[in-house]
Amino acid sequence: MSNSRSLINTAPTGWRVVGKPIAWFLGAVSIASHCFAAAPSVAVYGVEPGRSAAIATHAEVVRREAFTCLLRDSQPRPWAPRCSIHVHRSKHSFARAVGAQPDHARGATSIEFSGDDVSLRRIDVMGDGTDVIPDALAHELVHVVLADRFREYAPPRWADEGVAMLFDTAAKQSGHEADFRRAHDAGSAFSLDDILALEHYPGSPARQRVFYGQSAALVRWLIAREGAAVFVDFVDDAVRADVATALKRHYGLESLASLDAAWKEVPQVKTLAFVQVQ
Repeated sequence: MSNSRSLINTAPTGWRVVGKPIAWFLGAVSIASHCFAAAPSVAVYGVEPGRSAAIATHAEVVRREAFTCLLRDSQPRPWAPRCSIHVHRSKHSFARAVGAQPDHARGATSIEFSGDDVSLRRIDVMGDGTDVIPDALAHELVHVVLADRFREYAPPRWADEGVAMLFDTAAKQSGHEADFRRAHDAGSAFSLDDILALEHYPGSPARQRVFYGQSAALVRWLIAREGAAVFVDFVDDAVRADVATALKRHYGLESLASLDAAWKEVPQVKTLAFVQVQ
């Protein structure tokens, strides 16, 4: 009998996991559209050929950088099936696809497994701005890359979102950092136990913003100690065993209480070594 659990996301990104076969999901329906550009690992839908080609090229670069940085794989094999990237130019189209208004979401990721193999990779992003590349694309691609490592279990919420946010623009990261710092100064930040145990996104948009900023702060602090690939190893061990054991193995930290330092010593956004692809 398969072990079944489900996590349903109404925040900007996330997973829904249902046993084996597993579906990591934030997308309700498929909307028929034409593919105007295809690359080895992605296919882009919903926008004109010139823009589609630029998005496909950008996605391939971000994918390679994420594999190199997070999974120590500088020459990742092309995805089969490709990741379909659906770009929406209206709130109505996005809402129909993912079941959430873009006031609270700019992107969504859907991943389905058949046995140990990924059978579907899909990203939906808002593309209503003036920029050629959708602002949530890199963030969503990181979720898809992580699925190549976390095939049996989804990564914890805080780790999943914290890593993906490091591939957001510096301005977006700084906004999340400011949300967290305001909550920290007001004494309304999440406790360490709450962050580590959180399975569902906070209910209110305000608390979601604090969760995102605080998760990113914790991830930056851990990555500053040993690097991004070691962080992913730590998360994998934490999922399979427990956080305390994984902390000692990968960071030499003797207790969960050591993580409280993350809120005081977290590196600034500008100090991160993550590539920002233009």
